[in-house]
Amino acid sequence: MVFNVFLHALFAIAFGSFTIEADEIIVDDLGFIYAVQGQDLIKWNEKGEQLFVFSRLDLGMPEQIDVSDPLRPLLLYPETGTMVVLDNTLSEQRTVRLWDSDLGLPQWVASGVNEEIWVYDALNKEVFRTDERLDRQVSTGYLPNITGRDVEFIGMVERHERLLIGDAGYGFWVFDRFGTLVRRVPIQGLVDFRAHAEGVFIRTEEQIMWLRYNGVEPKIYEGLNPTSTIDVAGSRIYSLENGVLEISSF
Repeated sequence: MVFNVFLHALFAIAFGSFTIEADEIIVDDLGFIYAVQGQDLIKWNEKGEQLFVFSRLDLGMPEQIDVSDPLRPLLLYPETGTMVVLDNTLSEQRTVRLWDSDLGLPQWVASGVNEEIWVYDALNKEVFRTDERLDRQVSTGYLPNITGRDVEFIGMVERHERLLIGDAGYGFWVFDRFGTLVRRVPIQGLVDFRAHAEGVFIRTEEQIMWLRYNGVEPKIYEGLNPTSTIDVAGSRIYSLENGVLEISSF
């Protein structure tokens, strides 16, 4: 399927800005902002007030965070194969040594319902869902066979009982909770994405787009720099460039 995208002008009202010493941010559905600074995970509100900090110096560098459930953020340390489950105050609830289980080479995790976890195994090139005990429930199988290509994996998230996998060389692959491919979404030049309650905010090499889960055609937003880190929450847009986070209302 090829999308015929249409332009959507962005009319934004400046809301505020503050400095963040980070290259990437992620915003949860409640509007709280997270960034990794060295080995620290820091959480702010939209006023730029630092709320909480989490740090574990013994686990290596944190490289991926899932805040799709704001009450249960997941933080992954790929170099030690460790996942930390936090609460909304960034207090540690559970530390999971993924390498101690039969999970291959975990390179990405995503939060599921009922404390389930989706795991991307880079060794066997598959994604599978586990329960809270890390027992395998379902699997996509070998992704190159399913998708017809060697997926350039850049992330995944579960929303509305669908698992969305970002593929830099293609776009999105959408699986149901049983690991069955149910939809293909070609997006040329996909660089990054942020999934929220109503849809997916997409950054490509040339533009910023928004795609609703039940939509067919993504909207292209003019006036946003595709080299910036972009995220949204509600009616606000968050843009990080050169260490300055700008928040606008639209």
